[in-house]
Amino acid sequence: MGRKVLLKEAYDSFRFLIDHTNFDENSKGYGLTLDRTSNKIMSSLCASGFMLTGLVIGAARGWISQDEAKRKAYLSIKNYYENIPHYKGFFVHYANFNDGSRYKKSEFSTIDTALLLNGILTADAYFKDKEISKYANLIFERIDFNDFVSEFKGNKVFRMAYNDLKGGDYRNSNDDPYIWQWDMMAEQLCMYFLSAASDDIDEQLALRLYYGFGRSVGGYKDYQFVHSPGNALFIYLYSHAWFDFKSYIDERGFDWFNNSKMAILANQAYCKDNPRKFKTFTDYAWGVSACDGPKGYRGYGLPPYGLHEPIKEDHFNSDGTVALYALFGSLPFASKLVEKSVKKLVKMYPELIKDYGFVDSFNLENGFWIAKDYIGIDKGITLLMIDNHYYQTTWKYYMSHPLIKKAIKKLRFRKKDF
Repeated sequence: MGRKVLLKEAYDSFRFLIDHTNFDENSKGYGLTLDRTSNKIMSSLCASGFMLTGLVIGAARGWISQDEAKRKAYLSIKNYYENIPHYKGFFVHYANFNDGSRYKKSEFSTIDTALLLNGILTADAYFKDKEISKYANLIFERIDFNDFVSEFKGNKVFRMAYNDLKGGDYRNSNDDPYIWQWDMMAEQLCMYFLSAASDDIDEQLALRLYYGFGRSVGGYKDYQFVHSPGNALFIYLYSHAWFDFKSYIDERGFDWFNNSKMAILANQAYCKDNPRKFKTFTDYAWGVSACDGPKGYRGYGLPPYGLHEPIKEDHFNSDGTVALYALFGSLPFASKLVEKSVKKLVKMYPELIKDYGFVDSFNLENGFWIAKDYIGIDKGITLLMIDNHYYQTTWKYYMSHPLIKKAIKKLRFRKKDF
């Protein structure tokens, strides 16, 4: 039953991404996917990366014809190149769904560009179409990775974003238009491969960037891992959606797949062990991550927090909200646990399933609160990770792309000895 429910959830997530993407061929917003259902104007470039990958999965699974999927992918990638605002090749985080213009004072984002690019490369590898390859290469070659390289505490790191508007998103009142830096372990792992694939980043710099971010170790019980500030579960899923870390380790032997597995098991163990603190938490209702909660969108997480802070066993950055996408997205790392949890969730809370599959999140602390919005990136990670576990579609095609093969050699990753 667990597998059947999860495969249905993957299909429903695919439907959501297709139904909430601008496919009006007369629109400069073509290929843009809504960030969330309640805002019909704001689209997310990251969500579009998931959508493009969804077209590949949909075509592979027979949910959409090959010709339709290829045309949608081509026109989307072409439109991103021609009409979506960028700075040094890095796209805006949010764009206007209807015309592709910059949404309000949105920043130009490295991570959202990287995740969109992951979708572009997946489509390029799958469809093997000259026109798709043409625009995929134009987009990639336009990116100036070096412009976002900085030095922080003696290490080479990427800046997170750029915003030319003082008072704009994330810049606020700062004089420097370059915003923060990736000096910690987070969802940016794929950026090191994308930048390493560029001829503008030599091997020495590629390796310095990969080894330049902090690697703080902590965990819960026997589950120890390199963790991120805030420790939201989605961070341990995103880069794995495209890059097959299950099959690779770095030159020092570090295993990022196992690292995410430990983070996931720790998350579930916290929830299992703390039902008295939060009513929602059980051995089958877990997945503490950024999502909508009763008081709005929150960056929920569980200890350990910070880069250098001690583990705070008695402190939670949570109000009991469970992010279901985080649970589903954990499938490749803990399949039996996820399948068992899903079976119990369906039995206990059938109300969690709506028009496009499971809702984003829920909370039982003060009544039965259910998220009203579906969120594009959450449905995206759900689709990719479920499909990766059962069919490996995204892993297969993304890893076959010449740019990714080039990056693997440059960063000196090697296949695991199973």
